[in-house]
Amino acid sequence: MTAYLDNAATTPVSEAAAQAALEAMREGWGNPSSRYPLGNRAAARLKQDRETVARALGCRAEEVVFTSCGTEGDNWAIQAAVHKNRRVGRHIVTTAIEHAAVLEPCRRLEQAGYEVTYLPPDRDGSVRLEALEAALRPDTVLVSMMLVNNELGSVLPVREAVRLTRRLAPKALFHTDAVQGFLKIPFTPKELGVDLLTVSGHKIHAPKGVGALYIRSGLGLEPLILGGGQEWGLRSGTAATAKIAPMDADSLEGKEQ
Repeated sequence: MTAYLDNAATTPVSEAAAQAALEAMREGWGNPSSRYPLGNRAAARLKQDRETVARALGCRAEEVVFTSCGTEGDNWAIQAAVHKNRRVGRHIVTTAIEHAAVLEPCRRLEQAGYEVTYLPPDRDGSVRLEALEAALRPDTVLVSMMLVNNELGSVLPVREAVRLTRRLAPKALFHTDAVQGFLKIPFTPKELGVDLLTVSGHKIHAPKGVGALYIRSGLGLEPLILGGGQEWGLRSGTAATAKIAPMDADSLEGKEQ
């Protein structure tokens, strides 16, 4: 069998993650939004899974919203952030080396009249803080800077960038795509100082089709999907328990912290 060497693209599903998914499908298949015992058991497991991801992130459980993938989380964070700050201005700062899940929403916003500054990388594949400092303005509504680049592996100075943003554009929200950094380098959203942070399951040996968006407590983000009020009313729809369950303690066990 040929050795697999592209965990940056996706990871094989771990045995623990596969068993968690099977258990959720065969035994814990109740609707966690229902009120009868089977649904209550599914709701209890969902609560446990959310708490596990929150511990891995180093945040509160109520700050974790499950998504279908990292792309969804990035798109939602960007669009909701500019909507929240629509009275602040129409200027966005990001980097030229972001994942397409960030770049494409920014380009769409440019078509809608927003101005986007794309910070260029340096020779080491990172982004210089001097470039960010020159780009920030009082009407900057959002800065989106990835934590670890998905192609180069370079670690971007997110923590320092947040501090700079708070000083020069205090009303701007800060989002980081942490898909490639989650459980690979040490961080917490609070340590970074970010408002929004995206992670994905299939990069950490869970299945494809599940991710999470950290939303800082008290941010008051616009809902992505309206309906049944799931995910704190921010992303309605019956929870994908068989995809969420693999992001539990067993499937995360042994990953780098």
